[in-house]
Amino acid sequence: MEWSDIRIFLAVVREGTMTGAMPLLRLDHSTISRRIARLEREAGAQLFDRAGRRLTLTPEGERLRATAEKLESIILQEVLTLASEQERIVGSVRVGTTEEIGAHYLAPRLAALTAAHPGLEIELVAVPRTFSLASREVDIVITLDRPNKGVVRFKRLIDVEFGVYASDRYFADRPVPTTLDELREETWCGPIKELLFTPELDILPASASDDLNVKYRTTSMSVQLGAAMGGNALTVLPCFMADQVGLARLALDDAIFERTYWLVVHEDLAQNSRVRALMNAIETLVQSDRAIFRPSAGVGANGSDVAMLPRVSALTPPWIDRTKETVGDQNTFSRFASVGGHAA
Repeated sequence: MEWSDIRIFLAVVREGTMTGAMPLLRLDHSTISRRIARLEREAGAQLFDRAGRRLTLTPEGERLRATAEKLESIILQEVLTLASEQERIVGSVRVGTTEEIGAHYLAPRLAALTAAHPGLEIELVAVPRTFSLASREVDIVITLDRPNKGVVRFKRLIDVEFGVYASDRYFADRPVPTTLDELREETWCGPIKELLFTPELDILPASASDDLNVKYRTTSMSVQLGAAMGGNALTVLPCFMADQVGLARLALDDAIFERTYWLVVHEDLAQNSRVRALMNAIETLVQSDRAIFRPSAGVGANGSDVAMLPRVSALTPPWIDRTKETVGDQNTFSRFASVGGHAA
């Protein structure tokens, strides 16, 4: 038995004739007659008494009408409930992010991300690793790696400046370096290159890192932050992360390190209302904070320079030309590029 036959049955009951039901159903008379006959065969009972064109329900037909209308009411109510939930944005969205932007930027702003949609729940996975959208490990990814495979949609979220940071404690008993040679003599905390989940965090390039005194190494930006805050070493950190805890950034002329965060979603989830709502909220929040992601060169957390060093081009990693890639409209998915599927 098909629900479409029940729908035709109810339309005929309400209109009183098959001819009257034709405009509502957009079916011709013979099709309606054939479908009613099929329903009667499947029910094993006559549903209508026929008196000319007018149809009246038999007792069996009346029983079916009552049950069908109850089912119709339940289905319509469920559809309305689902539509209401979609409008209210209810449910959970899991976001996989790099450690620094997840723990040090998004986490303090979770309430802001859900302010417009109180029914939205966020699962924030902020660890130094890659995430699989294909296996539905997460719903949204914020990554430093521009996607180049998979059926995904992505767009540039924000360009971010990294700088060389230290604490006042580090320079309490030593002079601030003013030359490249002096910078090489400082103690550094840097990455364990072979364990990095992305080469984008290899901020100390081979051309310079061999000359630096990298005494401490880690795969964690949080560890680098802690090492700098404890006065143990110089390190390279994203400005939005280091400036908020009062670390001082050395004003290295033309040696601001830049990376790009990408916002990525699987093609199948690109139109999901919860996912769209959270991605729009993330974009809006990040764009409103552009100044902390790309502060003016040489200004530390307290608004003053620590030191202005000469140009240190040897410390600058090889750049990808990002100037030709523009940020899409922050409240739409239409500007997303598509990998492994149709272009958005």
